[in-house]
Amino acid sequence: MDNQIYEAIKLLREIRDALMNIIDQYANTTSLPLKRRIYSKQQVLEMLNMTEITYRRNLKKGLLKPIRIAGIDLYFEEDLIAAMNESRRKGKL
Repeated sequence: MDNQIYEAIKLLREIRDALMNIIDQYANTTSLPLKRRIYSKQQVLEMLNMTEITYRRNLKKGLLKPIRIAGIDLYFEEDLIAAMNESRRKGKL
C-alpha cells in the first residue's frame, strides 16, 4: 500500500513538473496562439513593484483575478491592465 502511495506521489510530481515546463514556455513567449501574453505571479510582483503582502491583499479584494494551473497563479495581460485601470479610477495609482 505504501509503495502505491509513493508511486502516485512520484507520478503527480512528474505531472506537476511537466505543467511547470509548459507554463514557463508560454510565460516567456511574446506571442501565444491566441496572441495573449501570460504573466506569472513573480513577473506581476516585479512589474507592479508589489510586495507579497500587497499581492495577497489584492487577491482577497478581488482586484487581481489569477488563472490557477497546478497551483500556480497566471495572469493575462488584459486582466492586469483592467486591474491597473480600476486602481487608477479609485485614485490608487
